[in-house]
Amino acid sequence: MRTFFISILSFFIFSSQGNAQLFDSIRTSLDYKPKFLVKFDTRNSFISNQYAKIHGIKVGLSFNKTTNIGLGYHWMPKRSIESDPQNLNKIDLKFGYAIAFFEYNFYKSKRWSAEIPVQIGLGKAQYTDADFGVTKASSWIIIYEPAMTIEYKFLRYFGLGGGVGFRLAIKTDQQINESFSAPEYILRVKIYFGDIYKEEILKK
Repeated sequence: MRTFFISILSFFIFSSQGNAQLFDSIRTSLDYKPKFLVKFDTRNSFISNQYAKIHGIKVGLSFNKTTNIGLGYHWMPKRSIESDPQNLNKIDLKFGYAIAFFEYNFYKSKRWSAEIPVQIGLGKAQYTDADFGVTKASSWIIIYEPAMTIEYKFLRYFGLGGGVGFRLAIKTDQQINESFSAPEYILRVKIYFGDIYKEEILKK
């Protein structure tokens, strides 16, 4: 499963990067005045083969609805895990990471769009004593997340999207026993603040 996702995404992303037309499209889009964007997404994934829901918020700039860049943060609601039999206290796993993202929209119509989002991030995972709030172990984690998503625009200012991707994670400390690399299934809500602002300006 992991090899399949990496192969499909890598082929799509890197074969596109070899296309001069793609770079021309990106370069041309950057000549346009950017619009502010906000995205909320949920990444349904796995941590150590157990289902994990990762919430996220991203803010950035959209150039001609083709190239999006910005920053964001993703986090997993804390999860209770099985503790050492000699340790009677409950242990929580906490995981969150900040990201920089780049998105290229390779198809767009009045209602539909499809894009390749890539995220690079740095975060932290830690085991915490649920009763005393003491950190038992922690690890910095480097994140790389390529994906492909499709989005549908409705009600003029809102969009719903979904897609598939893969989270590649590198830990700096093996005291955190979890495996964070896994496929991802993405659900997204987008607010077109740029369109709202443009219409408000035209009304004045």
